[in-house]
Amino acid sequence: MFLEKFTGERIERFEFGPDYSLNLLETSENKSQRPAGFRISFSSDENNEKLRLLAILSPIFIASFDNGAYELEFLKKSIENSSYEFGLYPHFFKNFQKSQYLKEDRSADDIYLSNDGFIYFSFNDLDEKYLPSLACLINELIINDDNREKLLAYFKEIRDDIVINGRRSILANGIQAFYLSKYVVVWMLDLISFIKEKNPGAFKYLLPIHYLANNLKTPRNLK
Repeated sequence: MFLEKFTGERIERFEFGPDYSLNLLETSENKSQRPAGFRISFSSDENNEKLRLLAILSPIFIASFDNGAYELEFLKKSIENSSYEFGLYPHFFKNFQKSQYLKEDRSADDIYLSNDGFIYFSFNDLDEKYLPSLACLINELIINDDNREKLLAYFKEIRDDIVINGRRSILANGIQAFYLSKYVVVWMLDLISFIKEKNPGAFKYLLPIHYLANNLKTPRNLK
């Protein structure tokens, strides 16, 4: 799993270590002029399960790690550059046609699949102490085959419109938004509990975001 850090002038590319430490790989010029923030990438799978689960969990992740000057600032600005009303490709769950999807450039979206088989997830600038929490959530819930299978079975009735409505809900209500029969903050706490049960050793990486969620806060509230 990789991380790119975008600043006004440069891009720093890292690889996550086993303990979610960051190992610098390279630094380059930010020719694309992408706004300050981060982008995590990891390899896709043949059946696009990782992509679908990331899309499902995206309202929870985005709202919980919100760090904008105003609520959901990064997502709102991303939507402005996306082809879709809420920044999410609207056909991930019903008749997803990968070949058709890849014909167009989707890189303006905060979640997209590239032609080289990597999934990219962009998010706001963030105090780096929270990066291990986000990386751990992605690794334990999405990249881990057994956990991904369990979660996709749980979300088997999911539809594109449900996820899109989840994004609409967080734009209006932030971490206290209602999504899939629970508040987003409750989802985050439940996901952390799920990881703690499956892999108790991973819980220590989740402590920073667990503390915030447990107090109805996001990194934005600490500014």
